[in-house]
Amino acid sequence: MKKLLLLSCSLLFLANCGKKEDKVEEDSTSISDVFNGAKNLNNLSNSLEDIQKETEELKKLAPISNDALKAVMPETVMGMKRTSISVGDNSMIQMSSAEAEYTGEENKKVKITVMDGAGETGSAMISMMKMGLATNSEKTTDTSFEKMGEFNGVKASIKERNKDTFVDSEIQYILKSRFLVTIEGNGYTTDELKVVMDTINSSDLK
Repeated sequence: MKKLLLLSCSLLFLANCGKKEDKVEEDSTSISDVFNGAKNLNNLSNSLEDIQKETEELKKLAPISNDALKAVMPETVMGMKRTSISVGDNSMIQMSSAEAEYTGEENKKVKITVMDGAGETGSAMISMMKMGLATNSEKTTDTSFEKMGEFNGVKASIKERNKDTFVDSEIQYILKSRFLVTIEGNGYTTDELKVVMDTINSSDLK
């Protein structure tokens, strides 16, 4: 694996050096891209062994009970009452999950989804998420941004999109090395959704 990563970095470096640059700014950008790419690959390489071990342990675990998943969902968030909740084992993908929605005025809404990483399917999803979180990355446009990195004290994937006067956002992170938590907000920014992360009742999650 290390040899493969080293080879990838070397090829990327040579490819960028082989391009003819007419401007100093373009040359600086190429060097920066190579550095950031190599750094992300190194972070991922250092994390892969730990991720593999944790994945093998998750495969051996039985799914959490429906009652425990239901207890995770708060009754209210950001002053909005819970308007729906669904909990259960999806036999098609062999994975347990819970989903709750909270609806407010002016089309504002928050949805919380918690998926159990136990078993074959669950552990694979958690593994993919952990590998993504091992790379610090960011993408910004005029109307949106995406980021992988530290957020509200945890490693998280955050997304935010502004359309006209409305905003949609999403936060994804792993809780207790096992549960994938997704918080979606219609009408709320990612910073505003931080309080939702704190209202999730994780005491019943083992």
